[in-house]
Amino acid sequence: MTVSNSGPLIHLAMIGRLDLLESLFGRVVIPRTVKTEVVDRGKEEGKADAFLVEGEIENGWIVVEDYIDGGAEDIANSAGIELGEAKAILLARSKQCLVLLDDLATRRFAMGLGLEVTGSIGVLVRGVKVGLMSRKEGLDTLEKLARAMWLSVGVYEDVRKVVEGLG
Repeated sequence: MTVSNSGPLIHLAMIGRLDLLESLFGRVVIPRTVKTEVVDRGKEEGKADAFLVEGEIENGWIVVEDYIDGGAEDIANSAGIELGEAKAILLARSKQCLVLLDDLATRRFAMGLGLEVTGSIGVLVRGVKVGLMSRKEGLDTLEKLARAMWLSVGVYEDVRKVVEGLG
């Protein structure tokens, strides 16, 4: 099980690889705020990824949980992160599990709280490591991710080298 923020769900849905989350983690828990952001707002904007994520919620492996605030707004404001990110971090902390975050500042904040963190790129690398994808599929997936989300040239090259070295 893992907890996810919006970014990894959106990015992996955009490239047709939500299956990696189910295969790697079995169950993905999201705060209702994240569901609202990804599915409800996404559907209003006609984004295909919103419908894909909604379908997986209906399939039952993405689970929406109401997170009792517990200071999420204060944390979001003081740390300069989004409310959904704060709620995902607090939910992962309460469940003592991995949290999926793509934003670097948010990742650093979560790691500062002692949480294990990965993101869309980490999911891709794990997928290749455990044999869910070949190296070639991993590199193709990296290329698609680079079009779906912002990646610096350095990060792209580092991940490419890691994936090429796997298998």
